[in-house]
Amino acid sequence: MASCEGGAKDGMDPDDKARSDVFQRLKAICVPLSQVALTLGREANAENRFKVVNSLEDLAHTLSTIPPEAYSAQLGDYVFFPLSHLLRLGDKLDDRTTELVLQNLELLISNTWGKNLNPELGKQMCILITFFIDDGTTSSPSRCRKSVSDETKRAGARALLQLFKAASVSKALRDLFQNGDIIPTLAHTISVAVTILMDSDDVDCQLAVVECLRTLLILVIGDGEIIATFLPGVSSALCGIIAPSIKKAHFKVLTTCVELLALLFAHTLPDNDLDQMPDSDASGSTSNNSGSNMLAETSVAMAESSSVAMSRHISGEDQSNGERVRLKTLRSKAWLEATRHQVKMALDPVTRLRTHQRPEVRMEVRNFCARLLQTCFNALENCRSVFLITLIFLSSDSDYDISFESFDFIRNFGRDNEEVMDLVKEGVYGWIDGLQRTLSMQDEPRKTALLLELKVGIDLLIDWDLDMAFLQESFVSNFLGAVWLTASEAPKIVASDVITSSDVVGLQKGVLVENYRLEDGSMTFPALDIQRIIGANATEYLEQILENVGISTNGRGILNDCIRIVSDSESSLQNQGVAYWMYVHMVNGVRKSIEVLEDDSTRQLLSQSAENLNDTSVAMIQGYLDNDDISPEETTIVLLSLEALSLSAEIMGLDFKLSLMDVLYPALNLIASRSMQIRQHAYISLNNIAIAAGYCSLSELLVDNVDYVLDSISLRINTLDISPRTPKILSVLIKLAGSSSIPYLDDIIASIFNLLDNYHGYSRLVEGFFEVLKAVVEETSIAYLTATLAIEDEPRRRPPGIWDLETLLTEIQRKPDVILDNKEDSLRDEKDGDSSGIESNAQEVSDEDELDRVLAERDKHHRETPEAWTSPVPKPWYIIVKRIANLTKYYLSHASPSLRYQLLDLLHTGIPILATSEKELLPLINDTWPPLVHRLSDPEFHIIVAALGVIADYSKYSGDFMTSRIEQVWPTVRALLPRELPREREGRFSRPAQIYSAATACICTVVRHTRLKQETFTSILESVGPFLRYNNDLRQAMEEISSDAVWLYFNV
Repeated sequence: MASCEGGAKDGMDPDDKARSDVFQRLKAICVPLSQVALTLGREANAENRFKVVNSLEDLAHTLSTIPPEAYSAQLGDYVFFPLSHLLRLGDKLDDRTTELVLQNLELLISNTWGKNLNPELGKQMCILITFFIDDGTTSSPSRCRKSVSDETKRAGARALLQLFKAASVSKALRDLFQNGDIIPTLAHTISVAVTILMDSDDVDCQLAVVECLRTLLILVIGDGEIIATFLPGVSSALCGIIAPSIKKAHFKVLTTCVELLALLFAHTLPDNDLDQMPDSDASGSTSNNSGSNMLAETSVAMAESSSVAMSRHISGEDQSNGERVRLKTLRSKAWLEATRHQVKMALDPVTRLRTHQRPEVRMEVRNFCARLLQTCFNALENCRSVFLITLIFLSSDSDYDISFESFDFIRNFGRDNEEVMDLVKEGVYGWIDGLQRTLSMQDEPRKTALLLELKVGIDLLIDWDLDMAFLQESFVSNFLGAVWLTASEAPKIVASDVITSSDVVGLQKGVLVENYRLEDGSMTFPALDIQRIIGANATEYLEQILENVGISTNGRGILNDCIRIVSDSESSLQNQGVAYWMYVHMVNGVRKSIEVLEDDSTRQLLSQSAENLNDTSVAMIQGYLDNDDISPEETTIVLLSLEALSLSAEIMGLDFKLSLMDVLYPALNLIASRSMQIRQHAYISLNNIAIAAGYCSLSELLVDNVDYVLDSISLRINTLDISPRTPKILSVLIKLAGSSSIPYLDDIIASIFNLLDNYHGYSRLVEGFFEVLKAVVEETSIAYLTATLAIEDEPRRRPPGIWDLETLLTEIQRKPDVILDNKEDSLRDEKDGDSSGIESNAQEVSDEDELDRVLAERDKHHRETPEAWTSPVPKPWYIIVKRIANLTKYYLSHASPSLRYQLLDLLHTGIPILATSEKELLPLINDTWPPLVHRLSDPEFHIIVAALGVIADYSKYSGDFMTSRIEQVWPTVRALLPRELPREREGRFSRPAQIYSAATACICTVVRHTRLKQETFTSILESVGPFLRYNNDLRQAMEEISSDAVWLYFNV
């Protein structure tokens, strides 16, 4: 309220008061500045220069802080007065003073005069500012008149920019700059600006210069005829910045330079001006250097005219009587013909920026090509292909905005332009024709660029729905020629000799396979050999090209060409493989497009292609079943066939279940291959088939369709059509399907038993079938792991001997049962073997009658109530495992070390299962014990180690049943123990270290689970005593039996 009242008292409007305050602030600066400027003209000493610089800095700061509403033209005239004194000093001003004067001029032009700037004053300003930032190299490159800093040049360029911006919105100023009389002045200004742009290292200075040129030439002049006068010089300077020979320009400078160059070409070479162009220029010259000569002539005269104008301005003389420059007509058809060739050469540095690391630059290159195609399509007809190829390249840019806008422009621009369509067709044909040369390149970026251009070109033709009959004729043949060169150089596959259960587990749970698993459970296939040769990126783009061709109007014909080559028995393996690879990816393209293309024709094509994939793949795989010695080309065909089966299942979905009968056995056969690459592909293919057919997992698929595979295998076994891979296929089936497949294996296992009986002399066959039996045991063990772990915790050992009172009492209470049992045995023996005629007394007869009565009652009870099955393992499964384990006793002495070890490993796996029924386990141990003991003398130490492990298992699960047997075998085990601890330098995998480790582990298990006589325990303690200090587990086991005995051993 106080301020309002004060304003009312003064009778002054608030805006007027603000202007008055601003004026007083500026007056306090301008009056001293005017005085010191006049003094500086007479006495240019350091003190006066320092005062001028301080005043100019204060003036610039004040002008930049004044509110916009306080500015006025009168205020600008007032501030310009002291500046005019400094401007008259010309070269006498130092660089810093000149910079500050130009900064204040910029503020005055932009904030006070603006569009109301007097045209004559604007012209003089242009001359003055140009004079101050010109170091003399423009008019005389050999000698420099003065040194001008980048800061001063930047200030001058910004002042000129504000001047030209004011001219762009002022008709009077714009008419002045479009007058031919000012051409020499503009030529000098442009020449100085171009020189600064080329020489300066200051980014802000370069940006100001480019923006200044753009405003002057495009917004102020805007006339193509005048701009053509300066085109050669300005465009050559811009191209020099864009393609430097020594230093790289900043990306912002590159962006503005490319934009300005496009605007220059668009204004001087528009299609709209072609009809108005004469056949030749006014002088009759047809030289393409006319524009450059004009710029040179005006530049030479410019310095002189600028100096004259400067002196006239300082002296106040009139310029109206000066000579007038008449603008000659430059643009003509002859000039156009010469200029378009120069433009094409200028395009090279611009188009190279399409690979610039900054997306801003690449986007400006896109805008450059799009603008010139739109405005200069006919004028620059020789450059059309360059613009199109650049846009096609940018259509696959990593930046989404660039790629989308580039492709979208070509698509829309060429949709109704047959000439653009023809250019794209020619490009695609050329890229296809040179595909072989492209793929053989060592320059990966160039190879990638060409393939991307081919891909985008085909995408455009498909989008325009053009007939690509020209492509169908050469597409397949060029692909075959190009890819054939690389397929023949595919690296050989390193194969292992056999496939074991661990290999199958590696497929199921291995990191290598899991890396290819997707979220929905399906898996992607690893790279083929061909991909490792031509590069992953190149292969990816080729596959994308094929997918796009598959959905084209001519895709059906190309698909038919490919499948015909695959089915032709006279075609080479290379051509068959490449043609099938093409077919698979083209069908995959049709599959991907089905969500968009809902027409019946596409669905029919997809269905037919899926059937072709299925039939062809099964037929091709059949030729390589049971064959591990195949070439790289044949391997490629097998891998492609597996990928094709996966794709066919994905297309057919649940309907693929009808094809499982034909597919499962060949796929499992290939999982049993020696080639790891084929194994992986076969496993991934089966996994994808399971997901596509509606199964949750591969195991579920195999269990649900196990009869298909078993029928094929049974037929081979029954007809003795057996190969070394047949057992492997069974092993693979069991491992992949899991324990759920075991109930279906009764007939197969019975056939295996018969084969082992009849063909036990064939080592490889026996090993293979025992691998199958081992897989059965392993899967049963996995299925009932919890039950077997519970069995391990049950105690089976009674303390050895009677060493304390508690043990004595326990034994006394247990004796009657033992005596009764012994009596039963003695009476039974007497009854069975009584042939000596010895007479028995009455008590013996009565005892015998009583025993007969008891036994008869027991037998009757057993017949009436059969014993219940107590094992958690189903009885049929248990019987199978027991038969398998019992079979090992006939082969533990086999000549093959690998088979002997395999059998011991089988026993080690099967014993925990059999231990779930002690009644069945003990007879098995009794039967297999003799051949097992012989293995302790085996020449192969790893078999001795395995045998010790099985003895430990027997002791662990049968307890005191092993007492007499351990006492029997102990001398042999003791002989295996080393005299001293194995040396560390021998390594833990050496024979002594392995046998020592296995023997001590066996002893630990035996003493913990089997009751031993005191003499045997003492012998064991004396034998392992030297190792107790170093083997804590062994020492703990011995102390559990008798800690006193261990203490005495160490202390007595």
